[in-house]
Order: sequence, then C-alpha cells, then structure tokens
Amino acid sequence: MKWSINLLLAAFLLTGCNGSHAYTKINKDEAFLATVNIKDTSLTFIDENYHSFAEWDMAEPFTGALLLADKDTILLYGKEMEEVQVFSLSAGKRIKSWKTGKGIVNMQLLHDGKSIVAVNQSDHSIYFLNGEGEKQHVVKVGKSPLTVLQGEKANRLYVINFGDTKCTVINLETKKVDFEFPIHSSSTGTLLREEQDEIWIGGHGDGDHVEEDLYIYSATTGKLKKKLKAPTMPIKFLESDEGIYVLSHGTSSLYKLNGKYEEVERKVVGVNPFEMASFKKDVIVAGYDSDEIYVMDAKTVDVKQTIKVGEGPFQLLLRE
Repeated sequence: MKWSINLLLAAFLLTGCNGSHAYTKINKDEAFLATVNIKDTSLTFIDENYHSFAEWDMAEPFTGALLLADKDTILLYGKEMEEVQVFSLSAGKRIKSWKTGKGIVNMQLLHDGKSIVAVNQSDHSIYFLNGEGEKQHVVKVGKSPLTVLQGEKANRLYVINFGDTKCTVINLETKKVDFEFPIHSSSTGTLLREEQDEIWIGGHGDGDHVEEDLYIYSATTGKLKKKLKAPTMPIKFLESDEGIYVLSHGTSSLYKLNGKYEEVERKVVGVNPFEMASFKKDVIVAGYDSDEIYVMDAKTVDVKQTIKVGEGPFQLLLRE
C-alpha cells in the first residue's frame, strides 16, 4: 500500500514539473480569427462563419501574441513576463519557453519567415531572435519603443518610440541604425505605404494635449508631408482595396478615407477600441471595454455582426 502511494506521488510530481495544461486543439487546416484578451488573459478563437469555437484561459500575464510562419506555433509575451511562452495550436499545449527577460511589449515576424523582432521597452532595445528564441542582435533605440513595421523595398525596420520624439530606422542587413527622424510625442499606430513614400503615425497625445491628428512622414527622409484630422487619438490604420481605415479610440470612431485622403465614411463602434484587422474582406474592430468584436462592411463601415469574446480584447490574430 505504501509503495502504491509513493508511486502515485512520484507520478503526480513528474506531471506537475513536466506537464502542460491542455487546451482545445486547433486543427492546422482551420482558418480563424483570434482575440488576445488581456483583462482575463484568454484567447478566443472564431471560425470563418464568425462562430466562437474555442477559448483558452491562460494563467500568464501576457499582453500580446505572435503567430509564426508554420501557422501552428504562437508566442505569448508580456512586459512583466520573464519568458516568452511557446504554444502549439494543434497540440493544444505549451511546448517550450524562451528566456528573454522582462520588458517585451511587441513581437513581429519578419518577411523572411524566420527572424523575429522583439521590442524590449525596459532596456529600450530591439532584439533580433532566431526561430529558437536566441538573440542574434540587439539594437539600442529611443525611449520606450512600442510599434515596429518592416519596409520591403528598402529592407528597413521602423521603430516608433512611444516615450520619445523620434522614429528609429534600422537597416535589416547590417542590424544597425540607418537614421532617425523627429516625430510627435506619444506616437503609436503605423501604416507604411512605400509606393507613396509615406509612413502614417498616430498617437494618444501628451499630458493635457489629446492627439486629434495623424501625421504622414516621408518613409525615405522622415520629413513631415501632411497632417490629417482624425479625432480623437488615432491609434490603428488599415489599408485595403476599399480604402484606408483609421481607428480613433478616444472617440471610438472608425474613419474611412479615399485615395485623396478625404473622409467618405465614419462610424462610432465599440467602447474604447484598440485593434483592427481585415478578415474575409471585412473590417474587424475589437472593443477593449465592451469585450466584443465588430464585423464591419468594408464599403459602408456598417456593423454586420457583433461577437462576444473574452475580457479586454487588445490584439487580433489571423490565420486564413
């Protein structure tokens, strides 16, 4: 009897040390839209018919997620997390972790499908990681970097420093800073239009100043080319064949612009929306304080459907 109890105890300890909580398995061939919910630290998976089919309730204090090139591996990261957690969707479990240290607020997969950029806000750096999470290069940038986006033609990485008044441009071949150019304070949200030599940057505003405009800079020189009204706090941009969409979370407004930058549609949507994406030719907006996503017609920006998700949808993941 004593031997049996000891055996069960040993099995329990081994499971506790080496096991991983099991979640609903996500078929590799299934397209989905997923919300990264940071208030209750969960992931909500929605199929192509806009039906929620799985919910992963997590224990980690993550603030973002990244789907890798195999379309099965996702990374969960957060500023207060010592490690990036690596999950397999098809296995429905954590498969490993990467020791990056605290401070990671954003991660992006570069166009080569292999290199990963991690934005560390604590040490004001950009980490270039390989597919195993190992640091290959570290580049110091401005204060509190937040948003990054890659230019294909010039092979550059644009880094928007939220706590600074400059954009840092990194050469992706040399992994060194090419140049920096001045931008407005508390900047966030970007859209790169290389053919037009434009980088659009939004923001929250600073102190008592609430941002009412979006700024269009030259992607090659950094010179300010134009300002457009987009009240209040424009923080997300999206471009499609239908036009350019601007999401302003201060007024919970979605603006649609034409090729001449003229407003052609406007709609109040959600409560404190932070995120927007294109899925099945629809525009998807996530309402952070309403715990819902809104499926919007790309032409009219009318709400076609509302879907309840986890608490605090802050990011959208797509697999099409």
